[in-house]
Amino acid sequence: MASNTVVGVLFQEGTSEENLPIPPKKDKDGEIIASSVPLDLDYYTKEQAVVIQVNAKAKNLLYNAISGEEYEKISSCETAKKMWDKLEVAYKGTNKVKETRINLPVRDYDLFQMKDGESVEEIFSRFNKILRDLKSFGRPIRSGEQDRKILRSLPTIWQPKVIALECQDIDKMYYDELGGDLIAFEKTH
Repeated sequence: MASNTVVGVLFQEGTSEENLPIPPKKDKDGEIIASSVPLDLDYYTKEQAVVIQVNAKAKNLLYNAISGEEYEKISSCETAKKMWDKLEVAYKGTNKVKETRINLPVRDYDLFQMKDGESVEEIFSRFNKILRDLKSFGRPIRSGEQDRKILRSLPTIWQPKVIALECQDIDKMYYDELGGDLIAFEKTH
């Protein structure tokens, strides 16, 4: 949701949860007039009433968009912001979980090697999955670097072909072109 809309304000980073819904009015001395939030919107200022209505609409929107299992997770939340935050942690995870999710494909990329008995097609398939994961986390790998990584991952038996390919300008070679060259070499040797 756009943050410049009234509903967007409910989900913005840093939105104060204490302000949603607006607490009951206070008298001149700062004392709370009522101990619970009244349902009558006439009791609030115009701005407070708008925030309460928007919060109710946002909660209703979230309730209608989720399954029964998800409802159980958020039904006790008083504000749409708290509901949103709970759902966000449930599906995106905490910062530590996010960091771990990012680190796994980075680790897989760093340690990537051709396995014994693995074909070139299989190595490219496995490598492409790692590249997709890295890209989805905002860490794409340039084509030339992909090519160099594939060549470094090949066992020593491939060294003559690796040397021949490295004599070419790898940065100008397409990733798929490298795959085709390696598959052709594999089938003829």
